[in-house]
Amino acid sequence: MDKMQELLDDLYLVCQPIVLCSQTNSIDGYEILLRSKKLCAFPEKMFLWFIEKEERNAKLMAYYFRELTKLIDSHCNTKLSLNLHPKQLQHPSTWGFLDNISSMKGNVSIELTEHYCEFDPIEGANHLQNYISNLKDKGFSLAIDDIGSGQNNFELISKNIQNIHTIKISLLNFKNLNEDIMFNFLTSWHNLSNHYHLKMIVEGVESECTSNKLKKLGMVYQQGYYHGKGQVLS
Repeated sequence: MDKMQELLDDLYLVCQPIVLCSQTNSIDGYEILLRSKKLCAFPEKMFLWFIEKEERNAKLMAYYFRELTKLIDSHCNTKLSLNLHPKQLQHPSTWGFLDNISSMKGNVSIELTEHYCEFDPIEGANHLQNYISNLKDKGFSLAIDDIGSGQNNFELISKNIQNIHTIKISLLNFKNLNEDIMFNFLTSWHNLSNHYHLKMIVEGVESECTSNKLKKLGMVYQQGYYHGKGQVLS
């Protein structure tokens, strides 16, 4: 068995629930998270190694295709959100993968992670905007992950608002701030999402108290350990 296959065999997918909070909470969908059997965590170094080169990214995309097919076959009415690193959008194999799952786009949406990606200094922003536009043209719903972190900032949102379906904000970024300031900040993003008809998901919800406060402010889509950790879907 070659080294690349050994690394792929170490991977598995878990799904963390995204919850719609109302009088009774219900699962709206799941975010797909990559995990390592050896690490019992996201294998960041391995993942970055895979996506660095087209040949290796193609192997990773083939793995995702196989696993997604299994998930959809057994959970055909479940909404799933798949993370893509901006670097992956530079690889033809990623776009081939997206073509291969085009029949699943009613179930599968794409989540653009916050990680920086090296583009040509002059054309970098335009390249990313073109990629985002291409995702929309292919019919995929796009979420921008972890607003306020990395390159997923207000400028990216404002320039691509017509091509975005969902914005996600993590409470973990506010741990050292006054709670009132945090909720004021979240309310501003919530107002923007309402005006432009975007779904807003608050991540990092870790207590019933926080969940209820968010719900009272109209932030009803939530994700975090309080609502459930990532698990293998049976």
